[in-house]
Amino acid sequence: MNQTGFAYVQIGAENYKALADFYVRAMGFVYCEDKGWLCGKEGVCLAAPGFENESGPVFGFVPASDGNAAQINDAGFAHTCFETNDVKAAVNHFVKCGGSIHSTMKNPENHPCVYCKDPEGNVVEFHIPFPAEKSAGAYLHTAGCLLGLKPEKQLRKGNAEDAVKFIHVNIICSDWEHLCGFYRNVFGCVNFGSLKNHQGSYKEQVIGVPGVHVTGQHVLLPGFQKDYPTLEIFTYSVPGRTAPCDESAIGINCIGFACDNPEAVAEQITSAGGVLNEKNADYILAGDLQNGRVLLRKG
Repeated sequence: MNQTGFAYVQIGAENYKALADFYVRAMGFVYCEDKGWLCGKEGVCLAAPGFENESGPVFGFVPASDGNAAQINDAGFAHTCFETNDVKAAVNHFVKCGGSIHSTMKNPENHPCVYCKDPEGNVVEFHIPFPAEKSAGAYLHTAGCLLGLKPEKQLRKGNAEDAVKFIHVNIICSDWEHLCGFYRNVFGCVNFGSLKNHQGSYKEQVIGVPGVHVTGQHVLLPGFQKDYPTLEIFTYSVPGRTAPCDESAIGINCIGFACDNPEAVAEQITSAGGVLNEKNADYILAGDLQNGRVLLRKG
């Protein structure tokens, strides 16, 4: 069987070194020695926070100069999300380090879910741990976070109240059901959680887009034993830009999968309606059904 595992998120930035340093200071990312995902290009690699022994996905920060970071409703990979026991502490620390708040409700840092922006304009979501399993312990933990009881369970080493864990990357498309099917068929992703149907004045303020109605589904990304991370596949009733991004694009411009047989996965991508953009001895760069770029490496 051809094993495939999610492993990488790439962010293009005008000042990639400074942005990588921000993610270290603001959210506890760790500098990573393995730069194989950069595929010989200039850049900085960081291990995502919240995983034992720094075993989480790698974030690559690479130089880019094309356009602006994606807004929350722009087609393609639009934001990343982090879970925290204390949203207020995490958001305040994020802002102190140079980020900003995107959500528009009053005192947003006091809410269980807040959208922010990093110094280059990339959208970053923070929220408390929502019950991923139907157990009393999971619901009690969420209730404790809502009530500000600061549960003992931490999301990474140490006892910092601003500790965070990377839990999903979001992609915006015109037909979320079609794109979910693509990622299930090609990468073995599995539907996770309930169908999403977000609308109303409060949701508009959290998301920061007036009059929006958001529908979609999470799918579990392969390669991890536990229930994260996921790919959040959404369709917005108020669309943003639709032009596809490329490797020079500022913002989240691709995700990556480690594969036993990258060529076989590339064939599955094209058979499912995706496209092959670049192929060499070290990696394959492909596109999904809409605006998502996918990097495949042997591993």
